[in-house]
Amino acid sequence: MFNYLKYMLTVPRKFILNWAIAGGLYLVILPLAFANSSVESLLIDTQREAFRGMSENEVMMNLLGISDWDNVFTLEGMVTTYVMIPFVPILIGIATIILLNKLGSKAEEDGTFEFVASLPMRRSTVYFSQAIVAFFFGLFVTFSWTNIMFIPIATMELSQTLEYAPLMKATLQGALAGVSFGVLGFAAGAYTGKSSMAWAFGGGLMALEYLSNSLQSTNDLFLWVDENISSFGAYGNPYQDGLASGDLLLVLSKIFLFLAIGFIGFRKRSLNLR
Repeated sequence: MFNYLKYMLTVPRKFILNWAIAGGLYLVILPLAFANSSVESLLIDTQREAFRGMSENEVMMNLLGISDWDNVFTLEGMVTTYVMIPFVPILIGIATIILLNKLGSKAEEDGTFEFVASLPMRRSTVYFSQAIVAFFFGLFVTFSWTNIMFIPIATMELSQTLEYAPLMKATLQGALAGVSFGVLGFAAGAYTGKSSMAWAFGGGLMALEYLSNSLQSTNDLFLWVDENISSFGAYGNPYQDGLASGDLLLVLSKIFLFLAIGFIGFRKRSLNLR
């Protein structure tokens, strides 16, 4: 199992590192925009007033995940409410599906999975190894992003700052939301052996929950989905309020339910070997 885990981390190493580092370097732009009051006035205050008209469009605000126009132009608001929801879950979900497709169902379709199938391992070992990668990949990437972004916050005197511990709590909740979508895609691919099903189920759930979160004020069904089963809706405000056990339990329950369903299907079906 450990050799297979090593194989899964070595083969797509460039993909994993690119996602972990590139996103973090991009996010570094955010704290640097608050390098001092002059830079903040030029880059932040000007844009806030220039686009203030958007704040009057409720649908647009909801689609962008913005509930408070002025707050989103603070460092805390940008990172903990705008980046973490919706962008982190969407990006982590997409990246996880891409990675696990390469290692699983897509590899079966391409014929490159035969090497793995020939190894002296049980199917359960293969599945659980892939499940470990599916779960921890999104956490690793998201924590890499926020820790790289935190470097200028920790080393420079900025006009605005963030506290490390609350930021990590927000990172965990946002990452788990993305993991839930990616894991569903992985489980669907493992269950069916078709990479298209990974995108249909993982991407489909992501789209449904995103729309429910954005349009909850327009429809009772969307409101129910967002409040009761949505990973987006479970985010809350962990930077200010801390992690809520109910929200964590909801997202973790979804993740382990999806993994269990995928395991059942993977054990019973025949592999697509050439």
